[in-house]
Formats: sequence, structure tokens, C-alpha cells
Amino acid sequence: MMNADGTGRRRVTRSGPGFDFDPQLSPDGRSIVFRTSRGRYLPDTRGIGLEGIFVVDVQTRHEHPVHPPRGGLFPSWSPDGRAIAFSALQSDLHGESIHLVTPAGTNLRDLAEPAFDAVQEGLAWSPDSRRIAYSGHSGDGNWAIWTMNRDGSDRRQLTFPTPVFPRGSGGDHIGAWSPDGKQLVFSSWQSGDFDLFVMNADGSDVRQLTDWPRGDGAATWLRSGQIVFSHFSGDEPLPHWYMINPDKTKLRSLPWFYGAGDPLDWVQPR
Repeated sequence: MMNADGTGRRRVTRSGPGFDFDPQLSPDGRSIVFRTSRGRYLPDTRGIGLEGIFVVDVQTRHEHPVHPPRGGLFPSWSPDGRAIAFSALQSDLHGESIHLVTPAGTNLRDLAEPAFDAVQEGLAWSPDSRRIAYSGHSGDGNWAIWTMNRDGSDRRQLTFPTPVFPRGSGGDHIGAWSPDGKQLVFSSWQSGDFDLFVMNADGSDVRQLTDWPRGDGAATWLRSGQIVFSHFSGDEPLPHWYMINPDKTKLRSLPWFYGAGDPLDWVQPR
């Protein structure tokens, strides 16, 4: 963790020989949920990336697991602080679905819908904690942006990208909701590289935000209006970080974030 200006950097977890990554802060900034190679979970025989999901107290550094026995990935804390969502295998181990669990690791729920066998990658909560946006496909590898209610109802596909080959290498990937919940930022391969796009929360009025070689990925949409995003310009192991307004103005480099992996999370004062 560190302050937004790069000061006060301090280590919160110690992974030992493993890895801790995909962090997201609780709304009050007191805890972090993250994916880790530590903990006990079933072997990931399909190579999805399923591992442990832990919560750590920022001050005491006390940790506890919240994942099911089959592991999970892409943890995301609801803005109301009451639930953590993550992707995991369904109970029949056939497809993937979004699961909810309390920060204490109780009341685990699988939001799988009958006849909806979509693989899901990445997710973002709406500011009012009522809806979840996520990237998914129904087995064809063509990632699209979807939204649903927090109970798994009212699923809507918002984007319909053109398939690219090899399968799974392109499509659309969710970034974040706007602070007012009216828009979404996401990255898309449709321009030949992964660039940032903004659209309304119903999928209308899609607008391209960046046009750089290689790859851009949105991390967060700040209450001040700026979008924080990562940019990979080549084969470097870590991204460079930038900030931009949703109208394409005021592009700003964030050099003190170099060394931070993608994704990162940002606690915003209310």
C-alpha cells in the first residue's frame, strides 16, 4: 500500500515462496481481499488460474481465507462492504460463475443461472452495489461485457465484439463503473490493440478513449472524474500507469506507480 502521491509505501502481506496479487481494498480501506497461491484448494487442472482468496487486515496483517475448496480468482469488494464477489468453478466443476461471500468467509453463494454456462473473467461492482459488470463468453472464447443484478438475475450482454484468433485472445474486458453508475470503461481488441472504450451502462454510445500500440487496461474511475489505467508498450513485465479524463483530455503519467502490477486498487475519500 501507499499514498496516491507515491509516499508512505509499506508491505502488507508476505507470500513466502508463492505469490499474492489481484488486490482490492475494502470501502473503508481497513482490509484487502486478494488472490494468492497460498492456502488449501483443489488443483487447478484446467489451468484457469483458480487459487486462494484471502482477506488481510491492513493494520494487524491478520489473514483469513474466504475461498471455496475449489479456489477462485478476480476478487472484488462491493462498495457497501457487505460482500466479496469472485469467479470460481460451479459446484459441478463444469463451468465458471460468479460467487458471493461475506468478508468473514460465510454465506457462500453461486450465482450460476440454469442454461447459462458462460466463462467469466474480471468483474466490477456498480457504485450502489446493486449490479455487477463482468467479462464473459459462452465457450467460443469471444469475451463480451455483461451486467447482472447482485443476485444473478437480469443478465444483459452489452457488447458484441468480432471474434479474433486464436480464440480468447481478443474481445472486451471490463474495467470500472463511472462514479455516478451511468457509464462503464472497458478495454477492447476491436481496433487491433487493447484500447480503452467508454459506453453507457446499457451498452449504448460506445466511444474510443485511447489509441496506442499494445495494451491498455482500466483500473479505476475516480470520483474526481479521471480514469486510471495501465499501459503495456511491449514485452516488459510491468505496466506504466496513466490518468485520463473520459473526454480524452488531460492525459497524465503516474511514474511513481511503476513497479505496481496490474491490477491495482484505489481507496477514494467520500
